[in-house]
Amino acid sequence: MNKMKIAIIGGGSAGVWTALNYGYQTRKYSDVEVELIHDPEIDSFPVGQGTTLNVVDLLSLACGIDWYHNEIRATPKLGILYENFSKKNKNIYHPFPFKSIAMQIDPKYLQRYILNSGLFNVKEENVTDLDMVDADVIFDCRGNTKKDDIEYEPLYCPVNSVLLAVGPQTDPQLWSRHVATPDGWTFVIPNTTKTLSYGYVYNKDITPLETAKTNFSELFPEASEPYSGHFDHKEKVVNLPFESYMAKEPLRIDSNGRKIILNGNRLAFLEPMESTAIGFYLKVAKFASNWILDDSSGSLSQKTKLSKDIFLMNDTKDYISKYIHEMQTFISWHYTKGSVYDTPFWRVAQAETSSIFEQPNENFQYMVNLAKSVDYMDCRTGYVGPDYGQWQAHSIKVWYDNYIK
Repeated sequence: MNKMKIAIIGGGSAGVWTALNYGYQTRKYSDVEVELIHDPEIDSFPVGQGTTLNVVDLLSLACGIDWYHNEIRATPKLGILYENFSKKNKNIYHPFPFKSIAMQIDPKYLQRYILNSGLFNVKEENVTDLDMVDADVIFDCRGNTKKDDIEYEPLYCPVNSVLLAVGPQTDPQLWSRHVATPDGWTFVIPNTTKTLSYGYVYNKDITPLETAKTNFSELFPEASEPYSGHFDHKEKVVNLPFESYMAKEPLRIDSNGRKIILNGNRLAFLEPMESTAIGFYLKVAKFASNWILDDSSGSLSQKTKLSKDIFLMNDTKDYISKYIHEMQTFISWHYTKGSVYDTPFWRVAQAETSSIFEQPNENFQYMVNLAKSVDYMDCRTGYVGPDYGQWQAHSIKVWYDNYIK
């Protein structure tokens, strides 16, 4: 019997979550082999501490992890507290369902934990060319480097740089804090080491680096420890610029007939508002399952198989593109009314994001109208409407009622 081999290239967050998904999903498939190939000398992107709810479910099911042993240094995340965004409401709390929980983790410890899960093979190698990889399916999770062969669509984002630091934690914090500042906003995330991670997110084209550093230290004087030293990264991260984008071709069939799927920062990048990254990586892996693991064409002719394969590939491509644009839309909505600050950053952010919503967007408008028409009990007691990106009607309603309306 010929085995299908699924190879995941890269040991960062996208790589390990993709490998965990397929290792768990195919654990009883004798005809599927899952292997993650990574170079342990290459550091992963030093952010991505917050998660959504779905990733906790997979980690629990696949690994049986528990909060007592907590090998990944996770803290429970019960929602997101937005501070100083609204002129009407000082604090806006985006809750998760009371029975559910997300987490905030040290990415390094999480990656090591999943690599040692035993649910897939692990090989240490620096893959610089996908032709080096012997596999039927390849998830390319090599990050935001050497992407000359990939075409990208830029996505508008009000922020494009972040300063990272760590400070002491005095009181327990069970949610992420997103604090609006004159230059943008700052995430504040609790760690198990009685510290808080700070990320001062700003726009380097509006606020010079030295000004951002000064404003960061004045607003959060306690955030004085290097982020890199705390999280065991080799490079000291002082300032981390970024851009928002998505690949025009997230997946393809190469000249050797192999299925190639991009994931992680190689596929797309969005700012950390709403902690979308890890949930997005996992969603991409799940979207691709129908295309990769389709077993309904055994009796079909070769021509019909190829036709079905191309149909499933294009269907998956559409799902991924739609999902990314939905995430960008909801994140952009967080800026459309400005904040408590009347500063150059917020004036530009409000003007640019408001213009996005002047364009017709039937799916998003449907979700807004749905959120306006139901009460919170309806949201809590039953599934209300379709998801929009990673969010159900409840999330749209919270932001509409407290910020937009």
